[in-house]
Amino acid sequence: MAAFLDACRFLPTAGGTTDWTYSSAIGGYQSPTAAGVVNGRTYKYRAESTDLTQWEIGEGTYNTGTGVLSRTTVLFNSSGTTSKINFSAVPNVAVVALKEDLISVEESNSFTTAQKLQARQNIGIGSFDESAWTAFTSSAAVAGVSVLTVNSSRYKQLGKIVFWEIDLTITTGTWTAGNTLTFNLPVTANSPGSAATFEFVTAGVPVFFFINPGGLTQMNARCGSNLVATSRFAASGFYESV
Repeated sequence: MAAFLDACRFLPTAGGTTDWTYSSAIGGYQSPTAAGVVNGRTYKYRAESTDLTQWEIGEGTYNTGTGVLSRTTVLFNSSGTTSKINFSAVPNVAVVALKEDLISVEESNSFTTAQKLQARQNIGIGSFDESAWTAFTSSAAVAGVSVLTVNSSRYKQLGKIVFWEIDLTITTGTWTAGNTLTFNLPVTANSPGSAATFEFVTAGVPVFFFINPGGLTQMNARCGSNLVATSRFAASGFYESV
């Protein structure tokens, strides 16, 4: 996948098989600099002779210091290969977009995780995805349970909204109904009323989660009836951060 430039078409200093060193913009088009080219970013190009008998489509990075668009990868050419065309004269070079650079509504795209994340940011869905989860130290504890195993605890944040997940197992002891389980929040809550959580049930026992109204740095939980060793439960929710 490559970046785009608007109406960018130029003459390089030479043909042959060398990289494209900018010389001048073609009439009616912009130079890479005028079009807002970014140093080190990847762009697709189409180079073509004036009679169109020689042409090449490829991609490479642009160096703003030297004015060079590299011919790193040749995708198609007039010879039916993926080798650089040995242009007999200076060609026209345009920065273009290809099918794989555009989000399709008819078929699947092969975007990387980073590209998918950028696409979400661009259209306002948010800046998080599966790769954006971050583990946090929960320090979970409850009276009567000598070993409480934290299988996983993770969170991700969008603006002031914090999404959290925690997976716990009572390894040794009993969590007695009415006792309060506590674990640290990954980000300090704004207020007790800003929290929202989901109730999960293990062995028919409801477990309720809520933010500690005192410190706003801990999540509390209470079970509806006793939970003994090897009971495992998971919960997730979201709240507003400070």
